[in-house]
Amino acid sequence: MTQDLKVLSVKLPLADVRRIPGNRSKFVRQAVAEKLARESGPAWRPKTATGRKLLKLRNQFLANGGELLDANGIANELRQRRGGLS
Repeated sequence: MTQDLKVLSVKLPLADVRRIPGNRSKFVRQAVAEKLARESGPAWRPKTATGRKLLKLRNQFLANGGELLDANGIANELRQRRGGLS
């Protein structure tokens, strides 16, 4: 599991919370990871040739170890390319 963690607050029925054994945070993280592992891939499929090409390039980038940027990462990248300080 990655060390980059984000706090997520959810409301659960008290009866369900009481049934969670041991470390609740670890239990929830494992349950989410298992659920995501069962997902059968993206439900969205590009409809155009350009969309399919871009998706293929994205998948190649990720397969080669590339990481997607969040909004802050994009802002930093733009600042660096425009000669600003990061």
